[in-house]
Amino acid sequence: MSHPRVTALIDTYNQEPFLAEAIESVLAQDFPAGEMEILVVDDGSTDSTSRVAAHYSDRIRYVRKENGGQASALNVGFAQSRGEIIALLDADDVWLPHKIRRVMEEFAQHADAGTIFHRCQYWCPEDGRCEDDASFVSLNGYLPDSEDAILRFGSVSTSWTTLRRDVARRIFPLPESLTVLADSFIIATAIFCAPVATVAECLARYRQHDTNLTYSARPDPVRAKRSNDSFRCAIEETRRWLDRNGFLGRTPAAALILERMALVEQLQQFVMRPPGRTEFFAHLRRQHRLYSPLWSPAFRVFDDLKAGVGFALGYHGFYAAQQFYRRSLSLPRLRESLVPALRRDFESAAGAGRTETLELR
Repeated sequence: MSHPRVTALIDTYNQEPFLAEAIESVLAQDFPAGEMEILVVDDGSTDSTSRVAAHYSDRIRYVRKENGGQASALNVGFAQSRGEIIALLDADDVWLPHKIRRVMEEFAQHADAGTIFHRCQYWCPEDGRCEDDASFVSLNGYLPDSEDAILRFGSVSTSWTTLRRDVARRIFPLPESLTVLADSFIIATAIFCAPVATVAECLARYRQHDTNLTYSARPDPVRAKRSNDSFRCAIEETRRWLDRNGFLGRTPAAALILERMALVEQLQQFVMRPPGRTEFFAHLRRQHRLYSPLWSPAFRVFDDLKAGVGFALGYHGFYAAQQFYRRSLSLPRLRESLVPALRRDFESAAGAGRTETLELR
């Protein structure tokens, strides 16, 4: 294959139990096999990953490197990729069979789009659980032109991100300090390179399991610290990229994306070191200031009251109450009927949940 249209780039590290499923999900695509290459980059695995890859030696390209983390693996993969479209896949996730066809249809429909994101399913095979991501918001266009879009954009990760090579060239090589969560940097910078297009359909499954490098169903201080350290690096490297490319200080979107990331990083810190009431209240107020432009006046008052509840209950008490609220079938509906969250200009689009489409011109 001399010039494949698409490179399926799979990064892996000690994911032997899952790698075959990831490869099979790419082989099962309803897209011409002759127009797609499968490139597996092994970041120095110490398990039997190489044996799994050898089983597919006639259908994939397998590259093994010394362990250096996710960003370094993706850098090697991009350098060796040949497709004009780079579709990313973590080795513990899978694509649904129509993923590449739908993504390529969107690229054809949106000729100016440099990146395509889509919805996913959160998948825990051990529990028999597979849930569509209800928080996904479809946003098409050049996101930095709209502060609302920057605030609403999210709920995407490695395995539901596809880049044109021209956009990838502006981002790669990735900072190799990003041993995990390299996708945070990719996504935060890609949206400044070109317009994006989104697909509201679920086209991939994100596997939740206890050997995931970042996800854990139970508290794990070691994993939490690794994620927090890497995400803090992602914020700083994103800041440098935005500054180097002339966005920082020139467009409000740059400051907004950095503030969003900083709030997430602060929450990660709270997992390792629960905050006192005053610190937690300050975090909730900071979150309120950032997102309140999206909200209806009534919801702004409601969120102000929530911050007061956070101060009264403290960090652990607040999230225990929040979990009770979210598990309730009636309380969220009652709150939305009495206090709609979104501004009036979003309400007509919000009838179908958080999958409304915003076209940015």
